[in-house]
Amino acid sequence: MSAFKNLINLILTLGFILLLSYISYEFCNWYGCSSWSYLLRSDLICNACTDISYHLKNYQISIYGGMFTLVSYHLTTLINKATAPSDKYIFEDYNLGRNSPRSLKTK
Repeated sequence: MSAFKNLINLILTLGFILLLSYISYEFCNWYGCSSWSYLLRSDLICNACTDISYHLKNYQISIYGGMFTLVSYHLTTLINKATAPSDKYIFEDYNLGRNSPRSLKTK
């Protein structure tokens, strides 16, 4: 169950970072950081917009990597468990009913 909690935490964190990224993008567009003053680096708020978008991008990439690692690890574990050799048959421990047409050979 802890893997599910980890995945939910990663998804919630990613959603929060995406929300912050969208808000900063909208604020920077509203403030006018796409004008010539932004290109000449003469506005401190537009410089802050550049820095914030850079750091949010880095967080998003690390969260994507974490989610991919978690999912691929659990899929690999599941595949390894499914292909592992076993000495038991699938229904070996299954108790047959009273009206069953066949009998179960016990060891």
